[in-house]
Amino acid sequence: MVQYFDNSFIMVLTLVLMAISILYQVAIGIIYQRMIQATDTLSGVENKLLQQCKERFVNSYKLNGGVANISVFVDKFINRIRVCGMSMSFMKHLSGQLMLAGVFVAGFGVCKGIVEGRGFVELLPFYIISLLGIYLYLSIVSIVDMPNRRGMLKTNITDYLENTVAQRLEHGIVEKEKLLWELAQEKEAGAKEEKKEEPAPETKTPVFSPEETREIEELLRGIISNSSV
Repeated sequence: MVQYFDNSFIMVLTLVLMAISILYQVAIGIIYQRMIQATDTLSGVENKLLQQCKERFVNSYKLNGGVANISVFVDKFINRIRVCGMSMSFMKHLSGQLMLAGVFVAGFGVCKGIVEGRGFVELLPFYIISLLGIYLYLSIVSIVDMPNRRGMLKTNITDYLENTVAQRLEHGIVEKEKLLWELAQEKEAGAKEEKKEEPAPETKTPVFSPEETREIEELLRGIISNSSV
């Protein structure tokens, strides 16, 4: 009974490890596929990950006056994608390690059975589970095709940011600069109008001409001299 329980435990552990490995691959495929569909339909705002990418791009564009290399920006964003605290590449490697662990546990069960003198029929389930698990894993990996999906996602996000978001931001900046220029021109024109409306300072014209002034001075000198005599 104890030996049967041990073999059953090994069998269950093998199935669990392989199932988790395959589920990781399926999760990777679903995440990439949803993001690709969102970018294909230009409805990225409905996807939280793409919404985060758009917000970071807009903030970086406004802060630096543009984004020099959008392709590198997208690569960094994809590398920072986390699912339950795990990156996509880590999930991929973990999936492979779990499958290997499942095969190793199944092999351990076979070795244990051989040592205990079990026949081929009793050990056959371990072989079947191992082969079936490896076949399903390789099939899912080929269907998911992570490198190809990552390339498609990068292309779609780059195209969306470069030809949609960046164009709108650039258009907004141009319109803002145009508006500021027009306001400056209006302000300058208003200042010129105010200067034109200011009255010119009045120049006082002399009452006597220079000749009349000299005659008056001579007359005054004559009067003063006569009065002193």
